[in-house]
Amino acid sequence: MALTKNRDVDHYIDQELRTFQVAASKRIYKGGFVGLTSAGYAQPLVAGDAFVGIAYEEADNTGGANGAISVRVYTLGDFGHTLTGATVAHIGRPVFASADDTLTFTSAGNSYVGLVQDVVASNEIILRIDPQRAKIKTAAHLIEDLGAGADIAARAMHAFEKEAWIVSARVVNQATAAAGIDNSNTCVVAVAVGGSSVASKTFDATTTFPAANNSSDLGTITNPHVSAGGVMTVAITNGATANPGPFIVEVDYV
Repeated sequence: MALTKNRDVDHYIDQELRTFQVAASKRIYKGGFVGLTSAGYAQPLVAGDAFVGIAYEEADNTGGANGAISVRVYTLGDFGHTLTGATVAHIGRPVFASADDTLTFTSAGNSYVGLVQDVVASNEIILRIDPQRAKIKTAAHLIEDLGAGADIAARAMHAFEKEAWIVSARVVNQATAAAGIDNSNTCVVAVAVGGSSVASKTFDATTTFPAANNSSDLGTITNPHVSAGGVMTVAITNGATANPGPFIVEVDYV
């Protein structure tokens, strides 16, 4: 219903700090990466958590229930941190956390936290945190229902206008149950750039193709860097009876 009189609304001036309720029995240390539990409470980041920021202060809820105390968290800014293997060639590369104190370039199973803003010394970076995933873009390509045993050798799915770093890749089933995929008739989905593999997954009786309206990650990104002008391709290889039906290949990048 439309307004019929003036109203006051809360205006949050501080864009840097946000407050989160702490999960039961958790202790968050100042300076640690903070993630959310499945119920939406803050905890010391565990690989795979949704990252919400860096703890501004310690919050000890080891004896409390969910939400008994709160913690203030930095949700934007640049922070110094150790990252093994980091060099100036990695400026702009996405960074992930595997624990509340550990950064890595490995995306699979870990939590995206932000970008390498600068490298001040070997293995020492300035991290620009990105808890809202604002820097991430997604390229999506529809794979039609190829039919059992039909393949795509290599089809262009996206051209990069500028240098990019690939974060993750996945397949999303479009409402049709896959059929005929087993250990003798696999379905292989492979993403590449310039002929170099980026991610690949073989679906069979054990690694099942996602159910209707579900997704499956393609796993570790092996060649994340893409030069300006690079073209990403997708290839599908189906066994004689393998028919995944129509699905989408999605690739996240920054």
